[in-house]
Amino acid sequence: MQPLDYLNTTGGMIWTAACVLFGILLTWLYYKVINIIPAKWLCDYNETPSPELLSGKRVSYLRSGIIMSAVTAACLVICRLQFNKGYDIYFVMFAMIIIVALMIAICDIKYLIIPDQFTIALAVLGLAVSIYDIIRGYGILHGAWWSPLAGAAMGAAVMLLIDLIGKLIYKKEGMGFGDVKLFAAVGMITGFPGTILAFIISLISATICFCVIMVVSRILARKAARRTETAVAELETSGETAEAVASQGTQDSPDNTDGSAPEEETAEGVEEQGEGHSGSYLAFGPYIAIALICYLVFNDFIYNMVELYLRLF
Repeated sequence: MQPLDYLNTTGGMIWTAACVLFGILLTWLYYKVINIIPAKWLCDYNETPSPELLSGKRVSYLRSGIIMSAVTAACLVICRLQFNKGYDIYFVMFAMIIIVALMIAICDIKYLIIPDQFTIALAVLGLAVSIYDIIRGYGILHGAWWSPLAGAAMGAAVMLLIDLIGKLIYKKEGMGFGDVKLFAAVGMITGFPGTILAFIISLISATICFCVIMVVSRILARKAARRTETAVAELETSGETAEAVASQGTQDSPDNTDGSAPEEETAEGVEEQGEGHSGSYLAFGPYIAIALICYLVFNDFIYNMVELYLRLF
């Protein structure tokens, strides 16, 4: 049944409302899970857990959880509209995969780590839905039995290639091994050629996010520069010297003792991203998770767009 036709039915309306409630409940639940899982899951293998990890107060539902509830609910609603009557198994399995992907994104944003346990859970769910898809012959995810194997191999190979290029050119890791394992699990779900589309989506989302961050950073830097110039002008007018201004600016900033520009606070998790890690590492896990979610939620739309594009040639 078409999504809009299903939405106009009584069952569709009930399921839509239920998905909204499930989205709120499941978000609260997976925030609880992130707070109670062992601290070592969120650390590198030889790293000692920080006091924050040991405290069990890692993410707060009252802050980012409200936004994530809306995101989760929207994903569940759209997924249900696409995989409605007759495809209930797909909806249930995809909903579970979406939840695990969101948990992975949160962990990687906040701690620059992708817990192996979450990746294994994603791989198990991916294997289960892939077997179901192949046995039933629906072809929603895979057109052949070898598709999930090819997708997993391609996903891992692409991440390893990026890591190799990073090491050769920049003399440092281009991609964490957690990203390699994660994309292998994603490749098992998306199959071939779906893995290619998932990789393209992850690159597009990462590029958009990077551009937004750059624009916001420039705006904040200009605002900080204007505030500094205003402060200098006011103090010079009152008879103080520029040296006194610089000294006062350093002393008045408790979090900035090296004279550098102060950092603005961002959303929860972002300002603490990479705690205990090198700040030069970019978490790619969230973009892989976004690509997987987009692929599942907008499956028909994506392939329709690809088909329209191929018809141009």
